[in-house]
Amino acid sequence: MQSCGIIIPSLFFGFTVLSHIILLILSFLPLLFIIKKNGLNGIKNIVFSKSETNHKKVFIFLILPLTVLISVLLTNHILVPTESGGVASGQATYGDLNMHLGFITSIAEQGKFPPDYVFLSGYKLDYPFFVNMLSSSLYLFGCPLRWAVLIPSYVIAMLLVMGFYFVGYKITNKKSVAVLATLFFFLCGGFGFTYFLNGARQDSTIFTRIFTEFYKTPTNLNENNIRWANSICDMIIPQRTTMAGWCVFLPCLWFLVDALKNKSRKSYIITGILAGCLPMIHTHSFLALGIICATLFFAFLFKEENKKEYIINWVIFGTITAILAVPQLFLWTFQQTSQNSYPIRFHFNWVNQQDPYIWFYIKNWGIIALFALPAVIYANKDNKKLFVSALAVFAVAELVLFQPNEYDNNKLLFISYMIITILVSDWFIYIWNRLKGIKGSVYVAILIIFLGTFSGVLTIGREIYSGGMYETFSKDMIEMSEYIKENTPKNAVFLTSTTFINPVATLAGRNIYVGSSLYVYFHGLGDEYSRRSKEVENVYKGSYEDLVAFCTKNNIEYVYVGNYELNSYNLNVQILDKLEKIKNIGTETLYKIK
Repeated sequence: MQSCGIIIPSLFFGFTVLSHIILLILSFLPLLFIIKKNGLNGIKNIVFSKSETNHKKVFIFLILPLTVLISVLLTNHILVPTESGGVASGQATYGDLNMHLGFITSIAEQGKFPPDYVFLSGYKLDYPFFVNMLSSSLYLFGCPLRWAVLIPSYVIAMLLVMGFYFVGYKITNKKSVAVLATLFFFLCGGFGFTYFLNGARQDSTIFTRIFTEFYKTPTNLNENNIRWANSICDMIIPQRTTMAGWCVFLPCLWFLVDALKNKSRKSYIITGILAGCLPMIHTHSFLALGIICATLFFAFLFKEENKKEYIINWVIFGTITAILAVPQLFLWTFQQTSQNSYPIRFHFNWVNQQDPYIWFYIKNWGIIALFALPAVIYANKDNKKLFVSALAVFAVAELVLFQPNEYDNNKLLFISYMIITILVSDWFIYIWNRLKGIKGSVYVAILIIFLGTFSGVLTIGREIYSGGMYETFSKDMIEMSEYIKENTPKNAVFLTSTTFINPVATLAGRNIYVGSSLYVYFHGLGDEYSRRSKEVENVYKGSYEDLVAFCTKNNIEYVYVGNYELNSYNLNVQILDKLEKIKNIGTETLYKIK
């Protein structure tokens, strides 16, 4: 919760060392209170829960291996050093990672809070950035950027796997179900592998190409309308906000289920605290949780005998959530929505391009969609209500677009998928117990696990192989970014190309006039991106006088020219001779407006 706790001191003192010292002092106060009231046993009871014991084998043989797998992928996908002195990424992180790095470095370098949007000068950062502040804190205190990203990611990865397992166990009270659901969720993939099996008849190299071609895997096969991603490769590794959002959402779901089952006010309170932190950790998870809570409130209200107590508990939960969440929503989320070039709008059928509706989800979700109906019929009354809440999230994701990129609604769909996966796994275990001992039942079980994981396993294999394959920043770019950090004002604005490989914003943490459409456009600022990108194209090929006038008007102090600028624009090289060249490193040159 450090990323939430640092907000208050940062509002007064900026994102600085002083703010972190204040947070550290404040963090000890609750511990001192607990120790004073209950002694050291109070701390022990918080750290070691009595309710979730006897899961050591699950931890050793399931949670730990999956955590290691995710950690391996993180390690060989994030700023991997190359022999030439540059850094590289894997397939999944080639695009999104640079955005998160820009947020991390700019928050730490500039120290301004609320932070600026590093990829569009003059705008406040409204994209959920709380998880990146964890890395910004490490970076601020001297941790190398690569490890500032990796260290929190390793911790979140383990919490995420553990969180999913224990939610599965909480919902069903069965270890076997929780284990199976965890496998299905993290190794998820539909029936996309069948296209490769069919293609192998004509081309024996088709499986080899899974590991070498860019996004040609059984979970990313657009030409065959396979759009359901693997949770590890496409959601956890590249999308830090999603990774952190799930890490908070899952405890919210655990405590919510506990509150409803045991009528525990304590669980309502804890759920409210966690939920209140979610908006700027991961807005989609916050929205999904809100839909689930609204659905479950009414679903459980009708059978509740003591309705007054029930409603009071929900009011307490809602009040705590609102106190923590509303300031975030007004300071960031609603402002992003209000300036969005693509407002919230109706849209049906997600990204399905060519298939019948039901068939699209069967081939993309695989056995989870195929057996969802018998699973919900088998489920107990409480879990039927949980299924309805998952269906409500699914319906919203299928009917409403909240951002320019329709594909991003999968962040809602995955929440629905989590719950349905647990319920389907519960039904599978029920069927297994009925068939156990019958000849051939083991082979049926192996087939089910194969069908539920084979596409995901192939995709994960591809990601492991792609680690460090794609160079993002050259040695020259890295050295230039270090020069910029040491020799330019922290609040300076730079004119660069709009490529997503941008050392000024990503590595040096300096604001640029306009960055990549992958970020600016898809964050809802499409009109502003279109205007500024055209201006940049014109000014690079214009006259020296036009360049100076443009930079003066927009408070731009520096002009950056590297390979991307030279190759992306019809650059008028004569204007560069009139600028003040302050640094040249290989192919990268930095100029100052005189």
